[in-house]
Amino acid sequence: MTTGPPTLRYPGEVRRVRFLERPNRYLAIVLDPELGKVAAHVPNPGRLRELLPATGTFGHIVGLSPDRLRRAHAPERKTAWTLVNVEAPDNRRVLVSVDTGAARPIVDQALLRGDLGPVADWGGWRSEVVWGHHRFDHAVLGAVGKGTRPSALLEVKSSNLKEGSTALFPDAPTLRGTAHVEALARLVRGGGRAALLFLVQRDDVREVRPYGAMDAPFARAVERARRAGVLCLGRALHVRPGGAVWGRELPVGPPEWEPASDLRPPVRGGVRPPVRAERPPSAARARSFAPATTRERST
Repeated sequence: MTTGPPTLRYPGEVRRVRFLERPNRYLAIVLDPELGKVAAHVPNPGRLRELLPATGTFGHIVGLSPDRLRRAHAPERKTAWTLVNVEAPDNRRVLVSVDTGAARPIVDQALLRGDLGPVADWGGWRSEVVWGHHRFDHAVLGAVGKGTRPSALLEVKSSNLKEGSTALFPDAPTLRGTAHVEALARLVRGGGRAALLFLVQRDDVREVRPYGAMDAPFARAVERARRAGVLCLGRALHVRPGGAVWGRELPVGPPEWEPASDLRPPVRGGVRPPVRAERPPSAARARSFAPATTRERST
């Protein structure tokens, strides 16, 4: 019988490198003491501006052999190296994962071992299940078949953005994430069960919150889902150079409506949207929010 917490271990060689630049969101140029400049895949479409601000950040890359790349059905990749984590800018002893793909294998283990609270007991979980127009991370199906309505859904959102001791999600607007949360709420209203897990890929935080200042529709969707009965969970990962370990439970707080440090919502059409205009009335800030706007309902 397997003992210990759910653990992710990367196959391949692990090397400590210094970040140089990010030509595009899926590629980083790093400096290895022995190999020199190396191109590495970035398995994260997020902005990562606070983690990769400029030359000087250190992190770790994992190398895959050509044989492993073939087995992974990725022969078109231009580099065998992947940037998997970086040192936190405010504490170099803390590693922060930038690998969004790390969530699935470690959550799979947590479900099998019963390490995800009551969610693990909801039934036989399947990964990557399509329901309606969306693919969900995990689902319990009442009967096997295409288009089968699930009896339970679990959606995982990976977070590595931090402000103070609070982890925030998302770090960029996510229409897909909002649609997932709305689907969880619909399932619960129809008699099913659903959970939203914020998997924080660092262990130097005390709580996690929807980042309303970055994506108000997502934050409001989470609050509506909670009221509908969707279970919101938080969990930290202890990140190591070559992997990660299932960590502490984290409380999921109300949306954060203040911008984190110098981060601001992206400029659209040359006009930056006002952050404070998205805030709900202060008297009910943590509990009730304005009804969905037309734009929210359409996404």
